[in-house]
Amino acid sequence: MRVAVDRKEFEEVLKKAKLATEKRTALPTLNNVKLFAKEGSLSIYATDLESFLVMELPARVEEAGEVSVHADKLTSIVEELSSSEVYMELKEGKLFVKGGKSQFKLVCADPSEFPEFPQVQCKNTIPSKLLLKGIPKVEYAISKEDTRHALQGMYVANKEGKLHFAGSDGYRLALYMHEGVPLEEDLLFPRKSLKVLEKLLKDTLGEVEVGKDENFAHVKGEGWALSVRLLEGEYPDYMAVIPTDYTIKVLLDKTEFENALQRLSAVASSTAFPVKLTFSSEVVEAEISDPEFGEGKDEVDVLENLGNSEPMEIGFNGKYLLEALEEFDFERVYLKAIDPDSPVVLESANQEKDPYICIIMPMRL
Repeated sequence: MRVAVDRKEFEEVLKKAKLATEKRTALPTLNNVKLFAKEGSLSIYATDLESFLVMELPARVEEAGEVSVHADKLTSIVEELSSSEVYMELKEGKLFVKGGKSQFKLVCADPSEFPEFPQVQCKNTIPSKLLLKGIPKVEYAISKEDTRHALQGMYVANKEGKLHFAGSDGYRLALYMHEGVPLEEDLLFPRKSLKVLEKLLKDTLGEVEVGKDENFAHVKGEGWALSVRLLEGEYPDYMAVIPTDYTIKVLLDKTEFENALQRLSAVASSTAFPVKLTFSSEVVEAEISDPEFGEGKDEVDVLENLGNSEPMEIGFNGKYLLEALEEFDFERVYLKAIDPDSPVVLESANQEKDPYICIIMPMRL
């Protein structure tokens, strides 16, 4: 194999490929990327056996071939080269990497031992900007526990004529909805794969192709394709947990609410802190009591009260409220509740500009 590529382009591709490799593994080959040179292009393969990423960039190929080499070491070398071009040659079982006055000789692995990649199958398209928007909207709510496999991913599906992006850990649900994008297949992307996908989408214009087979979900953009192993189990019917009737419905300034909670968190002994909200017709009073450090109290003005004017107290995990509020794009949000024991809804006051809601289970204080 003898091939030359643009250094900057190669560096960007390797940085993305690194995200799909596995550092802590008993299989050394998963620390590697596979380089495959053929006429006019260089393909880079990376996997952790959950995400399978292949990228392609233009190359001047003098001799076709393939090699498996350590991802971190190759990336570090390419980053530091001063030249505009990187020249690589496989010789006597070593990969010679040259740029400017610099030359390196890297130990290689047998490329035939590199894992086999799934065949990419796509049936639909999604605007790349929409998919990129949906990830941070719901990622924070995705379960980090191993017990409920289906909740460990971002669910993408068509529901009632809208494209839904959903994430949940059983205690909260983040839901972002968008009209006018048909999708024939439900997709469930594992949480770990979202960092890789997000990085790829940031540099992608137009639409990406999506699809799935029995074992993998697939996303394909210009110059790259990502296949991620499907999670086991069926995603819960989250629409069934969203309340439709409320006794409390108050309009709040998002930033004012966020700042009040942030100030109260200064007294908390951990990032997950209990906070009590007391609702009245004119203000929402927020309180925190930490046995180790003390107490705090703050108020948020009610801009509009469309519910019952009777006072009500509801306990929350303050971290859940803050993480939800951070993802709203519109400056005003509705907080809707039935009673202290039922799911509470945070909803953008402008569903046309920001079609986003978050459902949070209250907690006993």
